[in-house]
Amino acid sequence: MPRPSDVRAALGALTARGAPVGVVVAVLLPVLLAVVLGGAAGAAAAPADEADPLVVHIDSIDPVLPRSGKVRITGTVTNTSDVTFTRVNTHAFASQSPILAPLLLANSASTVPPSAYVGERVTVPGTFDTIDSLAPGETQRFSDSIPRSLLGVPDEAGVYWIGVHAIGDGAVPRDTVADGRARTFIPVLPPGERTQELSLVLPLRMRVWYDEDGRIGGVDRWVRRLADGGSLDGVLDTAEAAGSTPYTWLVDPAVLQAVRRLAVGNPPRSLVPDQRVPGQEPTETPSGTPSTDSPAPVAPVEADDDEQLDPEIQAAATDWLARFATLVGTDEVLTLPFGDLDVDAAVRNGSGRFAEAQARSAEVMGELGLAARPAVAPESGRMSPDAIAATPEGTVLMLADTAFAIPPSSSSSTVRLLGHKVVVTSTGAESGGPAPTAATDPLAVRQRVISEAALRALAPDAPALVMNLPSTWRDTDAAKFFDQLDQPWLSPVLVTSLEARPARSVDASTLVYGEDETDAELPASAFVAADRTTETAALLEEVLTLQTTIEAQVRDETLVTLSEHHRQRPRPARLAADRVTEALRDDLGSITIEAPPGVTLSSDSGPLGATLVNGLDQPVTVGIGVSSDGSLTLTGDSVRTLGPRARSVVRFKASATEAGIHRVRLRVTSAEGVALGASDEVPIRAARVSALIWGVMAAGALVLFGMIGYRLPAQVRARRAELRAAESEPEDEPVSDPEPEAP
Repeated sequence: MPRPSDVRAALGALTARGAPVGVVVAVLLPVLLAVVLGGAAGAAAAPADEADPLVVHIDSIDPVLPRSGKVRITGTVTNTSDVTFTRVNTHAFASQSPILAPLLLANSASTVPPSAYVGERVTVPGTFDTIDSLAPGETQRFSDSIPRSLLGVPDEAGVYWIGVHAIGDGAVPRDTVADGRARTFIPVLPPGERTQELSLVLPLRMRVWYDEDGRIGGVDRWVRRLADGGSLDGVLDTAEAAGSTPYTWLVDPAVLQAVRRLAVGNPPRSLVPDQRVPGQEPTETPSGTPSTDSPAPVAPVEADDDEQLDPEIQAAATDWLARFATLVGTDEVLTLPFGDLDVDAAVRNGSGRFAEAQARSAEVMGELGLAARPAVAPESGRMSPDAIAATPEGTVLMLADTAFAIPPSSSSSTVRLLGHKVVVTSTGAESGGPAPTAATDPLAVRQRVISEAALRALAPDAPALVMNLPSTWRDTDAAKFFDQLDQPWLSPVLVTSLEARPARSVDASTLVYGEDETDAELPASAFVAADRTTETAALLEEVLTLQTTIEAQVRDETLVTLSEHHRQRPRPARLAADRVTEALRDDLGSITIEAPPGVTLSSDSGPLGATLVNGLDQPVTVGIGVSSDGSLTLTGDSVRTLGPRARSVVRFKASATEAGIHRVRLRVTSAEGVALGASDEVPIRAARVSALIWGVMAAGALVLFGMIGYRLPAQVRARRAELRAAESEPEDEPVSDPEPEAP
């Protein structure tokens, strides 16, 4: 339903042109009724039409209604029914009352149903084409040539309906009701020489996902995007179809970074040392091939054979990047905050993500060697006053005309707001053509743009028409849009050219940003999850002995979870950030500690050993954190530098002030004492037993020496008695040996 402010804007546009009061009332009456009746009139004017059995599509038409001569319309008719149609005539029609304001043009496109009567058909022989037979599913071409005078369009400047009705014999005999229809807008220009500025913006923005291992997620989708007819391929087709028509690139560098990663094989997140740091230059890869530097932060890694990206995908990504760079050339590209950041949510949550995303975008464009300028252009077209005020100076701001209660009037479509210049885009032109043809049909969009520009040209100091081109065109679609867009009265300009001009100041109170817009922002939980991921990456970088790009890699993975694209479904983005955090914690958790099953101290102090184990393929510097009940302490230097897959024993001195069993928890920490995750617990038995031991030993000594003192004199006396007895015995006579017998 049109807003009261829209009505006021349309009224101002008409009165500025000097339109009579009767004309003003006539053209605004439908809109006024819609406002007063709460949209009831609009709803009644647009009933749900049944699908036509014949689908008519206009392929070509004169962009502007000529003053004289003939109007040529060509296209196709497709039979979508299950019966054959015969003698199908294609009659042109046009309206006789002009549309005089952009608001009324938007209202006509959105509320007037295809079945509504807007003008008489031209049935004069020779002005229409006839298709003799059209079988089910068959498509036939038609070509109508109608003298301008037969259309009944007056010479009054404005925009008029024009289209084609197909009528034939099918399941129902021929009658006055069209069996198929197509329509669009066509302007009648005022006499005299007058020009209208047109600024076309070609956006390159889409959702980017990373898998939990740091690879670009959804590779199959990227393959389709890069293939002929895909969305990424279509953007470049549009740029090529523009030819010499100036246009402005609006790019999310996260998309370019994703394609770059695919071009180098879509490597996973890597802990490989940064080869650009002095002292960490590459020597030789495990395969024996000298390694080369790759675009940061894409670190060189060795992937399993079953994880290698298809070389054809790599080639397609490489070719796309080269083609993009060629089309951009030396032109300045407007770059969105990396990942198409939800700027309003970032500012509201007080994070530094806005500045971080802008810096990352500049970095990517610099690595690609492309000239760039930061820009903010929310997909919603609206932005809060706080976010506008927080935007860094020099950033190009682009807001939709619906961001204002009353669309500001400025010859350059640039206004000054909260200290910033803001380029105002046209949502009407971007909404495309009327049904039943698809709104983003290239010819429908072209006619809508030309008609919108023609209406602006009716007013003095007409504001430039700034619009974002659709990103859904394929192959030759873009060529149909730019075909005959080059009109002598249209003056294409760049957005940066408009932004550089003097701007009229507008008050911030005219901005439309209420509770509905605030509620649509990403929730604070998304930023909490992202901060948790960033902190974990910083901790891992601190633990790694050599400098890596892990923080830079995780920065990209984190920023894309804060994209405005996730507003409708923020939970999957938050879960994606959580998965990255868990993967990083798994890396930290692979550094473990091994403690003995138990320790008994023979005194109130004693040694204790524990082993640090590095489960990573990179060297780390870690320590051991100790926690106990307070009556037992461990002292000693626990910080160790471990090589890849290495182990190291750490020795402590344990001291107890109380006897008993003390449970001590040993945790793996960074050198600064931050816990990494792994831990072990060891029970330590401590007893103050030294005095008892010495007492027992002294008593034993006394007993020993007492026994010695008691038994030694008796043994001496006994020995002496034995000796005296031996001396008092008589000596025996010697006995001689007998003489030997004679032989």
